[in-house]
Amino acid sequence: MPFDPLIGTWKVIDDRTGYYISDIVIRKNSKTSQYSAVVTKYYPLAGAPVSDVCSKCQGGLKDKPIFGMQVLNGLMGDATGQKFAKGQWLNPQDGRVYNINIAQLNAGKDQMKVQATAKDTKGLSNMTWKKL
Repeated sequence: MPFDPLIGTWKVIDDRTGYYISDIVIRKNSKTSQYSAVVTKYYPLAGAPVSDVCSKCQGGLKDKPIFGMQVLNGLMGDATGQKFAKGQWLNPQDGRVYNINIAQLNAGKDQMKVQATAKDTKGLSNMTWKKL
């Protein structure tokens, strides 16, 4: 099986604020070839109360533990293994779900730029994911 640079632990950074959002572990479903991720460490917004639950999440995820929460699902790679799209990202800081428009690995395969659009307001979110 060839090396898959996306699989592993990543630090998620909000490009707008420069703050860490979370550390995640990305895995790949061998049957569907889709990527998903769970939270292994959470960084609350500066000045926000520290909480272990997603108080801003909606529906069944409201007030559920952030540690272990699935925050990425359905991400698909292209034939080059450098570009990814079609997934959904749940930001545990604001509880919003984002559709990932494009995610591009850098040449060193240790950093990825991610652009996503919020499902509820169409607001844009830009993130940098750094491989740990």
